[in-house]
Amino acid sequence: MKKILKIGALEAQAGQKVHGFYSVEGTDMVIPVTLINGTGEGKVLLLTAGVHPDEHPGIAAAIQLSNELRPEDISGGLVIVPMANYSGFLAKKGSHIPEDGKNLNRLFPGNPNGTAGDRLAWAITKDFHEACDYNIDLHSGGIDEEMKPLIFFSVMGGSEMEEASRQMALACSVSYIVRSTATNGEYSSAVLHGLPSILLERGGNGFWSQEETDADKRDVRAVLKTLGILNSEVAPAPKPVEIAVTKYYESNDTGCWYPCFRPGDKVKKGALLGEIRDHRDKVLSRYTAEFDGVVLYQTSSLSILKNKALVAFGQLD
Repeated sequence: MKKILKIGALEAQAGQKVHGFYSVEGTDMVIPVTLINGTGEGKVLLLTAGVHPDEHPGIAAAIQLSNELRPEDISGGLVIVPMANYSGFLAKKGSHIPEDGKNLNRLFPGNPNGTAGDRLAWAITKDFHEACDYNIDLHSGGIDEEMKPLIFFSVMGGSEMEEASRQMALACSVSYIVRSTATNGEYSSAVLHGLPSILLERGGNGFWSQEETDADKRDVRAVLKTLGILNSEVAPAPKPVEIAVTKYYESNDTGCWYPCFRPGDKVKKGALLGEIRDHRDKVLSRYTAEFDGVVLYQTSSLSILKNKALVAFGQLD
């Protein structure tokens, strides 16, 4: 007999789809969840979005997929969390949790005795990661960040985990897949708990479009097909370029940020990536390419604070 798919108080029998809310223990927080327990046997994938609630294409994609995918399409199961930071989305509070002002994607694996955000991260780790076999976390650039569609996959879970995550990434219609050593994000924490995982980035500047949402949906379906969870066919995409070395530039000054390139632009070693100037247009600091590479994402706002992210720059062979 096929097992019940269960998250908290929500349960889906074989061949059943269930929509509901998960209550975060020790808080007043809830998050929307859809469980799809397929008609066939197989693995279970966790699809998360809205960890940063101002990153909208992935949220829309997760919502639409929760309605479009049917149990008869699935061998195994699918757990969909379209708004992990649900209270943040409703409050329109940027990328942070309104209850404690923390960034959810810096709190994993969480703390059951901490603040609301710590407890939310712990709940996702304890009840969602433990119930699933794979993870896709959907993101985009925030309100002042533009990017080229890309995927991060973790190299911190050992060689088998890394290769399983890479194969998930290779199924997607992005230009670049990027090796990552991060450990405190949702997807990177999932890897450390035994789930091959990827973080898919598409869109930015606080905008969303149905075109970007459809691209996210296509990529989720492609990963599900690669893992043997989705029964229907997905058209193949061109193979992305793998980025092994990434330089993350941070600001040395507070001032006005003037980038010289756009995400996706290829840049030669020594070229000026951008500079920070003061209110009288005096140059305070310059940032140059340390190798031949590509601009993956960058801050798109004029204002910049000291020690904040400026540019992610990937090395090209």
